Amino acid sequence: MQFTLNDRNKLKEEGFILKKNILSSLEIEKIKKFILFNKEGKGGIDTLYPSNKFKILLKIFKLDLKKLAGGVFFLNLKKKLKLDNYATSYFAQKAELKMIDGYYNKKSNNVILPWHSDQAYSGADNIKKINSPDYYFLKIFFYLTKVSSNNGCTSYIPFSHKITYAVRTCLYNKEIAYQPFWSINDLVGIIEKKENYEKIRNKLSDKDLLDKFLIIAKKCILDKSFSEHDFEADPGDVLIFNECGVHKGSNPIKNDRIVLRYLYGKK
Repeated sequence: MQFTLNDRNKLKEEGFILKKNILSSLEIEKIKKFILFNKEGKGGIDTLYPSNKFKILLKIFKLDLKKLAGGVFFLNLKKKLKLDNYATSYFAQKAELKMIDGYYNKKSNNVILPWHSDQAYSGADNIKKINSPDYYFLKIFFYLTKVSSNNGCTSYIPFSHKITYAVRTCLYNKEIAYQPFWSINDLVGIIEKKENYEKIRNKLSDKDLLDKFLIIAKKCILDKSFSEHDFEADPGDVLIFNECGVHKGSNPIKNDRIVLRYLYGKK
């Protein structure tokens, strides 16, 4: 997979890129077979695959042949596509593969995930340690089934990763009071607090960006079918994004949704 300077600049600026026709039809079918052995849904142990040689050895020791075969295939695939180089170029320093997972969601009217941002300090009501705003992951997200507007696509608000970076910086520097902001509602609530707004805005090079984001965010909150930032992707296409941007997994109303994800961070 070729990673151009234009790709890198767009990813840095807007937070995401969509690249077409990356996987062959044979690769798509092979990956789907591995993933459909898993239980439905995301985030469970069942969806994880070994992401390095040590974890491969663990699968051999445990005789977990299904996950072993999938892990070997996915590690060879990332080598073929030069994903390590891709992530290293994005971070401008050595990157490391942190996780591989594959999951599917059956056809449904329910959203996979509502509008949210990752690395949003949402794990506890009173957090003792706040990570640096530079701690985050790059997600490389292969679609194995067709997605479209309000049908399983991972909608992403452009430039929103800059907003959340500003918020995390203010929290990290203790310029604003701690509050989790995983959901878009909570994020808007933090920004609109009188004591927070200017501090967050001052972290942005484009001073109009915050107000533009608030307009879009409120549309997302008020209109559950808001689709301005949806897209269409075919099996074999890949979405690459900064996980801190505000995004959602829309409801797969037309067909099951199957994806393969690689998660990269700074080494």
